[in-house]
Amino acid sequence: MLGTLIKRELVDNLTSGRYILTSILCVTLCVASIILMSHNYDNRVKDFNLRHYLYGMSHWGQYDGDASDKSIYIVAKPPQPLSLVAIGTDAVMVRPHSPAGARYDVIAEFKHYYGEQHHLFDLFTTPGFVYAVGMVFSLLAIFLSFDVICGEKETHTLSLLLSHSIPRSQLLLAKWIGGYVSFLISISPALLLMLIFLNVFAGVPLETEHWLRLLGIFALSFLYLSVFFTLGLLVSTLTHRSATALILVIFIWAIWALATPRVGVLTARTIRPAQPFSGFYVEKYYTAPHRHTEEQREQLWKMDDAYVATIDKQIEMGQHLARLSPTASYIYGSTALALTGIADYKDYRQQFSQWNRDAIRSRESRQPFVYQPLTIGKSLSKITFDVMLLVMWNLLLFMAANLAFLRYDVR
Repeated sequence: MLGTLIKRELVDNLTSGRYILTSILCVTLCVASIILMSHNYDNRVKDFNLRHYLYGMSHWGQYDGDASDKSIYIVAKPPQPLSLVAIGTDAVMVRPHSPAGARYDVIAEFKHYYGEQHHLFDLFTTPGFVYAVGMVFSLLAIFLSFDVICGEKETHTLSLLLSHSIPRSQLLLAKWIGGYVSFLISISPALLLMLIFLNVFAGVPLETEHWLRLLGIFALSFLYLSVFFTLGLLVSTLTHRSATALILVIFIWAIWALATPRVGVLTARTIRPAQPFSGFYVEKYYTAPHRHTEEQREQLWKMDDAYVATIDKQIEMGQHLARLSPTASYIYGSTALALTGIADYKDYRQQFSQWNRDAIRSRESRQPFVYQPLTIGKSLSKITFDVMLLVMWNLLLFMAANLAFLRYDVR
């Protein structure tokens, strides 16, 4: 019986105009997004190569322990290939910076170029594939499911179905499976075209690990979209008119997907404020205003570490509050798989800071800074909590929809 019901849903959905239009819209969005992001990626790669050519090894000097050392050191991180689909913090991490001598301030340089307290917002505003899924595809998911129950009630087919002694829970499950599989079939041409473009036209050097990470991003996207499809199903079981369901589900989507992540970040800044960087920099300057001794240098670095810890705690609180929305969990997880997430930003900052300090302490010629990205295993460990949250939202929403449907008046 369940298989028959699912087959009925698949046939009805895949021949309907809504699903066909969804497929066309998804293809348009994905192709446009990957073309725009490929141009952006090409520009960042060209900029990186140009700076590497202009400031290569011939410009790397030797630290002599003098605070007035003016040797030029250009450090830049090459763009991540998967920033094409989830740019995250990669656009700011690839910007070059130039530590010089003992007075080099890692925190000042990162603050100036990267904006510690602003890069969280960058995750939610970039027009890549992840952004399209987070905003547009999730809206399409609820548009396809908001009238699954109440729409059939209005056409009087729901009471006819239930007159055949079909268990309500089984009918609801069949509608979810059939509807969501239809949605995945509708968006699959868009994903296929995007993969073809990445492999043939984009000219991006994707290795086996990159393809595995990309498949992980797709899987996470499917899990995320299922949350909003289930949300539409829940609203459909709580209302009796399609117009009412549409207004209600759009309102919930706007609050849950758009507002909650940003409000969470802003709330963290209010609850756990950090010292303004200008005040911190003045405090450091008066701690050691002139030539640095080794003891003073270590003291300044401890001040740096304390300040960074304060900023990181604020960022972590913002992440936790933003995760009240599944959109935040999806974006954090996707950017982590693409090596453009907040964890990658922190890891890059830590590696760069350690490299600079080791070079200053050793008083030897600096070796080129080589960034070692997180392994795929570490990236997966970073997204475990977000995956669990998305699964939890799915289960809670479907359970609520099932309870509501058991009490639903089909007359």
